[in-house]
Amino acid sequence: AHDKYLVRASYFEIYNEEIRDLLSPQKSAHGLELKESSDSGVYIKDLTSVVVKSVAEINSVLQKGKKNRSVGFTLMNAGSSRS
Repeated sequence: AHDKYLVRASYFEIYNEEIRDLLSPQKSAHGLELKESSDSGVYIKDLTSVVVKSVAEINSVLQKGKKNRSVGFTLMNAGSSRS
């Protein structure tokens, strides 16, 4: 008996205290909302979720999200993930 799993991928960032969906095709004028429910716990309302079926599909989602990240540079964070 083989087990089957459903895997969903999302990608977001918190930048300037705003939650941004990195997989959404349109740029939101305002950030997404952090919510909590007794059924599913803490979640991000309206966050894009993609079903992935292989490592290649996961890598594709990661590359798409990476292109949409906010990137900034200051002397203080020259070595951080934002530079």
